[in-house]
Amino acid sequence: MYILALAALILSLKGLIKGLTETGMKRMDFLAYSVAILSWYAFISGTIWSAESWGSPFTLDPRQMTVLVLALMFSIYPAIRKSVEDPEKNVRLAQVFIVAGFGLAILALLAPAIAQQAFHPKPGTALTGSMGIYMGVRILIVTGVLFSIAFLRGGKTVVSLYLVGSFIALALLYPWILYAPVRVIDAGPTYITLENGKIIAVDPASIRDPPFFQGKSTIVGNFVYVIDGNVALVRHYSAFINTALYFISMAIIVWMRDKL
Repeated sequence: MYILALAALILSLKGLIKGLTETGMKRMDFLAYSVAILSWYAFISGTIWSAESWGSPFTLDPRQMTVLVLALMFSIYPAIRKSVEDPEKNVRLAQVFIVAGFGLAILALLAPAIAQQAFHPKPGTALTGSMGIYMGVRILIVTGVLFSIAFLRGGKTVVSLYLVGSFIALALLYPWILYAPVRVIDAGPTYITLENGKIIAVDPASIRDPPFFQGKSTIVGNFVYVIDGNVALVRHYSAFINTALYFISMAIIVWMRDKL
């Protein structure tokens, strides 16, 4: 979202200074529409994640709210493009709109640092040291791979790949559909206690390794399902739904790219 908003800004500024060709205008429109789609994806997926991690889907977290405003703002971009009949004024208005939208995107990025209270950590403070480097490299690789797929030729094939990815992500929800996982609220050397009150005699190390880190259980707060006496850890459903939403968003973007 931020990368595409920056690219849209660069094209808009270029247009304001030197003008844009018809191809350049189509690219600017494509980027603006893509920002709208990814902003909605960020808001919806973040809201689903928030319900689990922060206990409520709507926490009024400053980043959550600014991303919502960003999504709403870029969603009216198509109306902006059709609102003025004069072609030259229409283009200028669209370019100024994108510049203002980029300012809002930067505000969304910095909101946790600016606001007095925020659930999101301040930028750059969530992960530090070797873990931060590991996660940063991982994010860059995944982003690079997925965006490289998006710009391959053969739009129908690429859209199909993303839709298959969303189907796989939703299929991985099967433990939630079949086994009704329950949250672990306590764990000891030889047992775990579930949110429904059941105490199961099981070695936590058979579920997650290491079972304890710095004296704290690594299982407590997570979900497990029990079948035939076996206990298995289950990733929260928001991870799979958010992944599916991402692939669907990218499929829409690629489909839209080939239509413009």
